[in-house]
Amino acid sequence: MMTATREFIKTDYESHKLRLGAEALGMLISLGVALIIMVTTPHPPMLLCYVLWELASLLLLSASYSRGSLGLTVLYSGFLVIDFVGLVRTWWG
Repeated sequence: MMTATREFIKTDYESHKLRLGAEALGMLISLGVALIIMVTTPHPPMLLCYVLWELASLLLLSASYSRGSLGLTVLYSGFLVIDFVGLVRTWWG
């Protein structure tokens, strides 16, 4: 890992532990959902996946908002809405 990247992560951790933790957890949840889908295809547990995606989106949205990133805030807001529609359609569909 490059020194500048390592320094950025260290500085970010020291100044915003909660935000960095939320980002890391959100990413890990998203990767976990991808693994769940991979292992359970062709019939993945979509209700579980959508609930986990909503949680990940909330964590990533809060972190990107805290960071002041308009682009990522809009992106994760969009994921939140899209996944909510998918959750509703899966639950009541």
